[in-house]
Amino acid sequence: MYRTTKRIFLSNKGFTLLEALFQFIVFMLLANIFIMFVLWLNQMNKTLMTNENVAWELFVQDVQQLFTNIREITVKDEYGQVEIAYVDSLERKQINRTGDVIRLQTNDKGYVPLLIGIRKVQFHLQDEFLTIIVEFQDGEVRERTFFVQTTNK
Repeated sequence: MYRTTKRIFLSNKGFTLLEALFQFIVFMLLANIFIMFVLWLNQMNKTLMTNENVAWELFVQDVQQLFTNIREITVKDEYGQVEIAYVDSLERKQINRTGDVIRLQTNDKGYVPLLIGIRKVQFHLQDEFLTIIVEFQDGEVRERTFFVQTTNK
């Protein structure tokens, strides 16, 4: 009887409990590695989205700095251009969209890109509040309302 049992253990037919446990452990390790990869990929996507948030906040800061010592502000077209005239200067600045860039021009000359990678932009001026609505290439929509106080001298 001892020889029969020994022959069964030495034969390569079927799985033993030890082999099944080894395969289960390997499967669990691979599953953990896959889960860690998915979590890492999700973190990388959040990091990339953060860069877009930084670009938006920098744009907002740049635009806010333009709204000091203003004599007059006009929106020429809801989808087109904002023009700013300053109190102590003949300088006129325009914020407009060209292609996928919101740009700043001074006296219709040159341009400084303020925000890149947009699909469309809308400007709304109501009383002393200017609202800028931007849709990015990925479909995300951002909106900011600025208080613009004009000075009459």
